[in-house]
Amino acid sequence: MTDTTEGPPLVDIKATARAALTSADAVLSRWLPGGKRQGPEYLARNPRRTDNRPGSFSVNTQTGAWADFATGDAGGDLVSLVAYLEGTDSQGEAAHRLANALGITATVALNRSDNSATVTEKAPANCHHKPEVTPAPEPKATPAPEPIPADALAKRPQEHPRHGKPTAEWCYRSPDGQPLAFVLRFDPPESRKQFAPLTWDGSAWRWKAPPEPRPLYGLDRLAARPEAPALLCEGEKAADAAAALVPEAVAIATMNGAQSPKKSDWTPLRGRRVLVWPDHDKAGAQYARTAGVLAYADGAAEVAILDLAELTPELPDKWDAADALADGWTPERFTEAARWRDSPSPFEKNEGTKGTEGNASNGAASSGSPSEKPEGNEGTEKPKPEVERPGYAVHDKRTGFGPAGLWWHGIKDEAEVDQWICTPLHADAMSASDTDTEHGLLLRFRNAAGRWRDWAMPMALLKGSGEELRGELLALGVRIDPMSHRLLNGYLMSRYPKRRVLAATETGWHMAGKVFVLPRRIIGAGDVRFQSEHAQHEEFTTGGTLDAWRSEIAARCIGNPILTLAVSAALAGPLLAKVHRTSGGFHLVGDSSTGKSTALSCGASVWGGPGFVRTWRATSNGLEGIAAALNDTALILDEISEADPRELGAVIYAIGNGTGKSRAQRTGGAKPVRRWRVMLLSSGERTIGATMLEGGKRAKAGQEARLLDIPCSRRFGLFDDLHGMANGRALSDALRTAAAVHFGHAGPAFVQALVADDSGDPGELLAAIQSQKEFAAESSLEGRAAGAFALAALAGELATLYGITGWPEEEATKAAATAFAAWKEQRGKGHTETRQILEAVEDFIAKHGDSRFSHFLAGASSLMIRDRAGWFRDDDDGTDDEGAKRKKRVYLFTSAGLKEATTGFDFKRVLLALEMAGWIAEHDEGKRRKRMKVHGKLWSLYAIAPQEVEE
Repeated sequence: MTDTTEGPPLVDIKATARAALTSADAVLSRWLPGGKRQGPEYLARNPRRTDNRPGSFSVNTQTGAWADFATGDAGGDLVSLVAYLEGTDSQGEAAHRLANALGITATVALNRSDNSATVTEKAPANCHHKPEVTPAPEPKATPAPEPIPADALAKRPQEHPRHGKPTAEWCYRSPDGQPLAFVLRFDPPESRKQFAPLTWDGSAWRWKAPPEPRPLYGLDRLAARPEAPALLCEGEKAADAAAALVPEAVAIATMNGAQSPKKSDWTPLRGRRVLVWPDHDKAGAQYARTAGVLAYADGAAEVAILDLAELTPELPDKWDAADALADGWTPERFTEAARWRDSPSPFEKNEGTKGTEGNASNGAASSGSPSEKPEGNEGTEKPKPEVERPGYAVHDKRTGFGPAGLWWHGIKDEAEVDQWICTPLHADAMSASDTDTEHGLLLRFRNAAGRWRDWAMPMALLKGSGEELRGELLALGVRIDPMSHRLLNGYLMSRYPKRRVLAATETGWHMAGKVFVLPRRIIGAGDVRFQSEHAQHEEFTTGGTLDAWRSEIAARCIGNPILTLAVSAALAGPLLAKVHRTSGGFHLVGDSSTGKSTALSCGASVWGGPGFVRTWRATSNGLEGIAAALNDTALILDEISEADPRELGAVIYAIGNGTGKSRAQRTGGAKPVRRWRVMLLSSGERTIGATMLEGGKRAKAGQEARLLDIPCSRRFGLFDDLHGMANGRALSDALRTAAAVHFGHAGPAFVQALVADDSGDPGELLAAIQSQKEFAAESSLEGRAAGAFALAALAGELATLYGITGWPEEEATKAAATAFAAWKEQRGKGHTETRQILEAVEDFIAKHGDSRFSHFLAGASSLMIRDRAGWFRDDDDGTDDEGAKRKKRVYLFTSAGLKEATTGFDFKRVLLALEMAGWIAEHDEGKRRKRMKVHGKLWSLYAIAPQEVEE
């Protein structure tokens, strides 16, 4: 039976929306009068609220997508726009109104018998053709700004006319890595932080943003990883931090953050999944909603927003990814805690507007808006949760018991007792080293600023009254009731969480080289935490960005072999374990103000800030502690003249061997010996040998092989290429400024690439480099030195391969070969220790002469010589060219005198060197000394005839 029930015609909403796009200007002029066109966008005032001027309400005339950036209301087509503006509850009703206004008929005629449908359309009354109903056009790609020429980059302003020198800098790059614009941060002493964009307009630098639509921050990273999701943050600093915490995504940002997302070009996100990490505030929530609408409008496949409320309770206001990294978050912890809520597409079919309920932005807000006041009004009565008595409980929020924190709930005299102990403190895991020692607890706590942090606490800190433990917690921001410290100790001692983590008590490689541990970052797959008696570790800090480090520091190393060597050596620390090498290093030698300290600053920027450069002015015990704290990275010490010359040799041996002194505990047992692997970078105006001589010591070959003297006299001080600077001083200042702003990124990025690289054995690559003719060696000592230079070259080449330095291929190898040649020229030929022994004997004779020696035939007066070292005689040594007899002086050293002259050397090694040099004039058979009478007494003397030491 056929149903002939009459009713209003059903409208085809999608067809109406598509047809209306052909008359978009007429639609917008009618419903949003007084607006203005800006490219494909139509900007107008929102008539549904108090809106002073056009700009916050925008409609895309090509797609029909619209959004109010002030409220987050948004939609995907002109039908939903009409529904929103007229407040109708039905998308069908809105479509009818839109069709009637334009004279369009787009109805669905149903065959009641089989539910089939046909669409009929009528052209608008003022048109002479039938509008084609086609899908909305794809968003057009926006031309990117032109890259900044190299000559213009060399002239880029280093200071803002009002704000002074920047404290941070971010470079916006094209997909192929060319600089497009800069954003700089300033921290004036008398005002809050300031941000300023800097662009090149084709003829001059301008302190203004680039033309709209502005490029996204991170276009080069997007281009390099076309399949990865994009992680959007409000600011560049947050994006750089998010890149470390979410390595599987490409971290990006928009210029000016939450202030003007609609001014950015979102087309590079077409087809991608977009993740949004907003700041924890109202503006951040609004930014996430608006970004979702804009990304969808330009073709994003999916948008998801980080649920900050689920991430961790009670976040501080304005908390972002940079705060998370500063709070000690790791990629593993973030992955475990993060929850992403999809932001519905504005182009999905809605069942009805229900006011503005159907708008995509509202859906995004409801799924991802953070809580503004997690604890609520403290004046409101809070319930008391159920607790076990007696026992401990951690309340992350305020309860009826009182403020949030760790509480003791007990019973005394049949009455309930509730004692607040400290701010919230959880024991998440038990920790122990891979040798089942160094047991501890992984603590998670909220500090006084409201930020959650964690710390792997050694259980040994609970010994005695636990004062050291409380001191560390207090320094980290935990508030503790002074009267409840026993309860705190009892709580920690009673915790046995099920989770187990590996306690790494030193930085560097763990778990058979699969995980690299830094105090505030774990690189690699493994449940590992850095555990230390001291929770504060400021060695491995970060600032600026890796991109800016690459352009401001690494790029200026090109053509400057000593700078390149310094950076390569700093990167080589993680390779020591991979190629089974002990510690070693380079000592940059040169006159004052040549740029040695600048080279050290560049090397230090690989791992940390200016504080990563330390001074030689420290005790041997102190330097051992520093080396152990920097295991598998770099130890950088400036100005060797501040070292104690008497201890310098022992310190060099210790650092090079990677082993500290054995020390006894109070109980009599031996303390664990400190061990490390580091690359040492040093500087000074004198060589190792010259410095040790000040303390009456002579540098041995082993010491000079562990710390290689590199002369730094180049074309412009330490530099060969000024990179457009006026002089070496200007380049040095620019490098030191950059190293103070951009640091701590290259080293971790290098390690992360090493962890992911399974392409081959680094040892084979090292052998291949060392086999090159530039690293050929004529002795075992030279071979050891060549190995150190080749290792630095390998680190630099791998970092270039991984895209960290941006250097040309072979740049690091050429720099290492240049430095190796300079070292060989500085050292001279022959075995170093043999030359040092011969020079020591010569110096002793020249210094003391007749005051310690007398002629062996001299009279009784010669017996009065004090502290006698021996005698001398003059032997015939042939004739000269004119027939005159020549004499050579032979010194007859007593055993004690010769040992004094060669203090610091093994005596057997001394005699071997003298014999090999031909300096022993006569000796008894099978001996190196001669028994002879002097002044009637029989002596065993060493007859030494010094000759010129060959260079």
